[in-house]
Amino acid sequence: MAQAYPQTILHNTLQALSKADAQPSSGADLIKDWQSTLKNTDGTEEVRQQLTDLYDELLNPSPDNHRVKHLLTTLAGQTQLLAREAEPSFSDDLTSLADSLRSFATDLNRVGDDSQLAENQTDAGTIYDLYNPGDRAQKMFIDTLETLAGGAVAATPEQGATMVEDWITVVRADVSTQWIEAPLAQLRDALNTDDMRSAERLLRELAGTVQEYANSNPDGPFGKDLTNLATALISFSGPLS
Repeated sequence: MAQAYPQTILHNTLQALSKADAQPSSGADLIKDWQSTLKNTDGTEEVRQQLTDLYDELLNPSPDNHRVKHLLTTLAGQTQLLAREAEPSFSDDLTSLADSLRSFATDLNRVGDDSQLAENQTDAGTIYDLYNPGDRAQKMFIDTLETLAGGAVAATPEQGATMVEDWITVVRADVSTQWIEAPLAQLRDALNTDDMRSAERLLRELAGTVQEYANSNPDGPFGKDLTNLATALISFSGPLS
């Protein structure tokens, strides 16, 4: 990606993602440009496959927003990895692209009024269907504890990274928990790179952080959930590496 043409596509993509009225279907042409640009670029096989899956989903007359969100989040992680290996002239832009993809994925289901939300809500919905931060957190506790209970064999690193990304969305919603985003981002990146040794260490550190937060907020609404989560994180992290 050392030519001007890829850089032009990169800037066009950043501009498209920055628009408040951007829609998932509007990205199809950009995806085709990226597929063409990356066709002969080494080390981009996984990115090209994710782009193909995303392109196919966007061509659907009724795209599944949850699947689009998942693909965008995965692409964000892969873009972040490419940024670390890219030339300095591209590294910052690629990092910005990764951040923009995550933000766009987060905002996908935050469209519509309460009546639309009620109409589309199902028992199998995601945190992005819930406007109330407390409801999002409660759903994440339930989903995370259920996943951790299955052990490391029940979840792939990619699924773990997506769940961590959802947690980042939750902690960003409350000023008192925004500081937790940094360790969560480190864990997400370790899972995206399949670095299980680092992931195990980060999970144990996160368990300690969660328990400390629970101890410092004994009267908080999620005290028991936090303690249960800390215990589950310790148990889950053991067999990773």
